[in-house]
Amino acid sequence: MRRGRTPLIDLSALAGRTVRAGLVATGVFYCAMASFFIVLALYLQEGRGLSALGSGAMFTAAGAGYLAASLVPARLIARLGKQWPAAGGLVMAAGYAGLGLMVTSGGAGHTPTPTVPLLTVPLLIVGIGMGMLTAPLTGIVLAQVTPQHVGTVSGLQATTVQIGNSLGVAVIGVVFFGALGGGFAHAFGAGLAWLTILPLAAAVAIQFLPRRRA
Repeated sequence: MRRGRTPLIDLSALAGRTVRAGLVATGVFYCAMASFFIVLALYLQEGRGLSALGSGAMFTAAGAGYLAASLVPARLIARLGKQWPAAGGLVMAAGYAGLGLMVTSGGAGHTPTPTVPLLTVPLLIVGIGMGMLTAPLTGIVLAQVTPQHVGTVSGLQATTVQIGNSLGVAVIGVVFFGALGGGFAHAFGAGLAWLTILPLAAAVAIQFLPRRRA
């Protein structure tokens, strides 16, 4: 900027606590997104014998939860402010934890448990948490940014989403395949144990966001 040129990233946009905390929350949250659906698909298809279509149909439970959370009135979300997406992180973590307990409850040498349809219950909870977190988090962060920095912060947030997804897939993938010797249920449970931590970390990072300006 001192040379009269436009930088790719205006670092002054990162000066505010809102942007830094928002990007951390976004990155951590998305670490738990793509990685979850990958290990879920592996577990359902390779561990439970579902077809690709059947596995994809199971994903609709999470989609239904996401849709339900998206239908919550904007007035209620605005009243709760940053605590709405923070609560979403807690709900998402509860869904991961519940799913992990369900898939590992049979133990070695037992018939896989629970039944596949029963898995839709924690998947619905996970979807609700995701819906509570995604859009409101972006809105809260951008609402605190000055107009001249909106483009930069929006681009940084989109980049953070991609980095979070990629990093999550890499790390959770290592955990999953590293535990695969104990079976697909064991590997999926190991991955979910780490995934449960991520939305909780996002909820903590959200607490560093200031209250939304009137």
